[in-house]
Order: sequence, then structure tokens, then C-alpha cells
Amino acid sequence: MTARLVADAVFTVDPSDTVFQPGAVDIDPDGLIAWVGHPSERPPALGSTVHDLGGVVMPGLVNCHGHSPMTLLRSAGDGLPLERWLNEAVWPREVMADDDDVFWGMTLGADELLSNGVTTTCEQYLHPEAVVEAAVASGIRCLFTPGIFNVPGAGIAGGWQTHLADACRIFDEMDGREGRLHIGFGPHAAYTVPPEGLAEVATESRARGALFQIHLNETKAEGRVVQERYGVGAPALLESVGALEGRVLAAHAVWLTDDELGLLAANDVAVAHCPGSNGKLGSGVAPLGELLARGVRVGLGTDGPASNDDLHLWDEMRLAAILARSVAADAGAVTTPAALRLATRGGAEALGLPVGALEVGRPADVIRLRTDDPRFIPSVDATELLGHVVWAGAGYLVTDVWVGGEQVVAGGESVCIDRARARAEVGQRARRLLET
Repeated sequence: MTARLVADAVFTVDPSDTVFQPGAVDIDPDGLIAWVGHPSERPPALGSTVHDLGGVVMPGLVNCHGHSPMTLLRSAGDGLPLERWLNEAVWPREVMADDDDVFWGMTLGADELLSNGVTTTCEQYLHPEAVVEAAVASGIRCLFTPGIFNVPGAGIAGGWQTHLADACRIFDEMDGREGRLHIGFGPHAAYTVPPEGLAEVATESRARGALFQIHLNETKAEGRVVQERYGVGAPALLESVGALEGRVLAAHAVWLTDDELGLLAANDVAVAHCPGSNGKLGSGVAPLGELLARGVRVGLGTDGPASNDDLHLWDEMRLAAILARSVAADAGAVTTPAALRLATRGGAEALGLPVGALEVGRPADVIRLRTDDPRFIPSVDATELLGHVVWAGAGYLVTDVWVGGEQVVAGGESVCIDRARARAEVGQRARRLLET
């Protein structure tokens, strides 16, 4: 049956940023958006179910870069810079984790994402089968890029060749599962995968039309390591081995020269901007304004809950806009509609997925926010309401979530996840990893 969602306002995030007050969204039996508009403009379809929701209906948020199984390590290594954080707080615990640990870590992460209105997440992690099974069971849309590393002494099992072989197998066996699982390739960084490895990963990802996701110029120290080791910066190194061709997503992209910004733009490399994690680790502030001015596709990422420490994309949306305005000393540097696009349509475009907007033919990844909250008072027109959504919106206001037309959060409760068990499992397992 066709389902109609009726709300006090519908934010479409279409190319014109159309808002309908009131508005309605029709979802067809295949889980696609069949119609969007004012309720009075289209008579009820025969055989449709009408849900009079009130509040605001809008596209689900898109998390462009995350390591959600790291709920197991939430707040680990607080106050350490990236290199020490990885070597002293993260990798020693991760090497002790098994598939069951990662399954429950991803399950709790997916619950946090969905309950806060994030319907799509791009993940990078090891233990691929565990991540995939947890993501599929949760109901979230997931673009999973299995991690590919070569880190002597870090305790990470296998080298880049082993991880690449696993990633190829996972793609060939699981890509497209349930219509909402997408598989890519996740070489960690230019300082943890050698040039020949980066070249081979890029070749395999291009052959499959898959996303190639890599941490890029996250810190100054990373840039110095790559420059000293190879004589060029990471973007130039990636270009020299063909790793900027195809579908490429650069996570962080904080420390970029003008030439490197040009390389990303010229090769249509997308960027996952992670202002919360970058700020907490003291890594710096990515040049969001310059990236957008050069036409680079940019979405937002939470990074992992060990370095953020939450998976709430509402925080990233506000922080991205605030930092860009502050750096530019210009309150119009990132407009309110542009901030919302970064968290929705922009993220989808960065990942190459047809979500992030309420338009006919797109998957019905939809969220509903309640507006009976002081944060939404007063609200006299669509402009003010949009301002409330962007500048005062929060995950606790999300009541209902649909992914591909299937309701996965109802009345604030997960439909697919046993939240109490996931919390208990992660708490118990996290203590074991810390004490081992």
C-alpha cells in the first residue's frame, strides 16, 4: 500500500530548497517517494494509508564518515593528539576485539544514529562480516568500506593485501544486500598503506564502481610523515598512483595547500568534513568555505564515538557552519539552507547515493521531528522554522524514522534493535577490552 505522511511542514531539500506548509510525502510499495507537495494538491490515492504526523518531515541525515563500532571505546584517550590517541588508546584495545564485540558495537552505534535521525552512514572498520550483519539487522542504510591497513607494531592482524582480498570478497558477496547495503574500499591513509597498496586498492574499487574512502591530511604531523617518506604530499601521492580516479571520498581534509585543494577539485574528489572530531583531537579546522567555493562535494561526518564522542550529526551541522562563518568573519559564509544541505543532500552527493532529499523516485529515507518544544517557539514562517531546525534541532526531537519506506524508529523507539541488550553488551565488552 502507498503510505502518506502529512506534517505541519515538509523540508524537501530539493534544488530550490522547497518547503511545504503543510506538506505531505507519499511512499510507494517499493519504498520510493511517489509524490511530495501540499496535501490539498493531490486527492487521497486509493488504497493509501494516511499518517497525520504534525511536526516537521524532512530527509534523513547522511553521515559521510564514521567508525560506529567504536562505541566500545567511547571517550578513550581524551586529551591525546591523533597519533598518540591511536597508538596508546585505540589500537591496543581494538586488537583485542572479536567479531561479537564489533557486532554489538555497531548495533549500538546504529541505534544511536537512527534514533537521532541519521538514516545513512558511511563506515570504515575491520571485522567486516560483523559490521555488515549489525548494519543490515538494524535497518540503517550503510555504505561500508572495510578497513585496509599496513601498520607494523599496531597489532592489526594481516597486511594490506589480506585486508584488500577480504574487501573484494565482501563486495562481491554482499553489495546491494537488502537494497540498503553498499560496499566500498577503505584504505586507512597514505601513511598506513604503501603506494603500491593504494594503487591496487584504487584499481579494485574502480573495477567495481565502488567508493574509495581514505583519511587525508587530518593532521599536520600526518602531512610531514608522507612528505618525508615519499617526497610529496598525500594528495599528490594519491594522484601519482591513480588513486584520485573513480569515486573517491577524502575524510577530514584539514591541512590542504592551494595546489592540493585544486587537485581535489580537478579530480572531483568528495570530502567528509568532521568538525567535531577534528576539534576534539586538536587537529585543526578544514577549509570548508574554500572547498565549497571550488565546487568540491562536501558532506558531514561524525567520525567515531571515541573521538567525538557521539554520533549526532545535528552537532556537526551547526559546528561546520559556525566554524566556517568564524573563519571567514562572515555570517553569510555558510547559509542556513546550505548547512542543512551539508547534512542531507550534500552528504548523499559526496557518497554517490540517491538519498538526502525528498524528491519523486528517491528512496524514502525520511525523518519526523516533533515541534512541541521551546526550541521551536516562536515560528512565524518557513525561514524561522528552518532556522530552528538547523540552529536548535537535536536528536531527541526525532520521533519517527523510515529507511527505504520501512519504519525503523517509531515513537522514539527502535523497531529492529533491542536497545537494552545492546547497551548491556557494549558496556560489558568495553570493560573487558579496557582491562585486558
